[in-house]
Amino acid sequence: MWPVVMLLFGGGVLFVKKGLNYVKNQGIQMNGKRSFFPSAFNKNLNNLFLKNDLKGFERNMSKSEAFKILNINPTTNKEKIREVHKQLMLKNHPDNGGSTYIAAKVNEAKDILLK
Repeated sequence: MWPVVMLLFGGGVLFVKKGLNYVKNQGIQMNGKRSFFPSAFNKNLNNLFLKNDLKGFERNMSKSEAFKILNINPTTNKEKIREVHKQLMLKNHPDNGGSTYIAAKVNEAKDILLK
């Protein structure tokens, strides 16, 4: 009995994998980017899988990037900037298992905004 169940389960997994590959390969171009789903699907669903919003850090940090890193708006006062910086550093400090790169970017963002 169990061998049959396992065989059916494996066949189902293979079927789903092949089906997803087929859907992915049948995607069309949307705004110059390959779509994971055919045009019958919603554009918002497409954008969810394309991750259009995700970008790396800029070479030279701008004020707008600093605001994004600290997750604050441009009207935030200096006291709040220091408070947000302190909270982020407590969470991302390398001594507590955080990334040295992220900690450096958080410090750089604070420095740019407090100039």
